[in-house]
Amino acid sequence: MKVSEIIEKCQLKKVVFATNHEVNNGYCGDLMSDVMANAQPDSIWITIQAHKNSLAVALIKDIKAIIFTNNVSIHQEVIAKAKEERINLFQTGKDSFTVSGEIYSMLEAETEKD
Repeated sequence: MKVSEIIEKCQLKKVVFATNHEVNNGYCGDLMSDVMANAQPDSIWITIQAHKNSLAVALIKDIKAIIFTNNVSIHQEVIAKAKEERINLFQTGKDSFTVSGEIYSMLEAETEKD
């Protein structure tokens, strides 16, 4: 599923929309070491951790986009670094559980079509 489809269906606010990659999986977590150990490449990451370390983890794990939930504040330095590294950033007022469920359902429906 393309990042643009997820943006539209989940009604996400675009903070940085750098690439419209294919997303094959998702990961929800706020503990960096957990994400580094368990997130798959080509994933979309759902978290409240809106800081530069999140970008570093996304680069290491080849995560295609990060969704910051609960309307957390995103500092300008994080946005600038995401633009530089071409990491998609999105924001929503929804909680992580809700967004995870929405994306899971979309990815499952996509799998069933194949």
